[in-house]
Amino acid sequence: MSIRSGLNAVLIPATVIALAACAEAPERIASVEAFRDTRRIETELEKGRSTKEDVRRVLGAPTGSGAVFLASVQERPLEMWFYQDIELTGIKSSKGQFDLEMRQQILLLFLRDGLFDGFMWFSNAEAATGWVKDSLRGKVER
Repeated sequence: MSIRSGLNAVLIPATVIALAACAEAPERIASVEAFRDTRRIETELEKGRSTKEDVRRVLGAPTGSGAVFLASVQERPLEMWFYQDIELTGIKSSKGQFDLEMRQQILLLFLRDGLFDGFMWFSNAEAATGWVKDSLRGKVER
């Protein structure tokens, strides 16, 4: 037996066991950022008066930024800041199929001429399913 095949004989089962152990864990597995409390927006920011600096003080730095333009209701684009929270709360696997439980929340904040103009937020707590690539089938199954 070569060193390489000996390592594979140890590493592949060890990896499978480690993945299975992780998949059974009921606790939160991963999270990206923390969702901002929209009550703070409603109580600490004032439309047409609060500045970008006020928004950063209340919400922190945005994840990203862009613009929105609805020609039928706007004369020019509004600046938009993006905040997000994505949390992987569970993974289960069986025979090459992975079932993921996740929660995603998105906050869009609008600025007109550098001043707070409003916000929208979305939340999603749906399950997702994925499959192991065919070339790995049989190598990672229980």
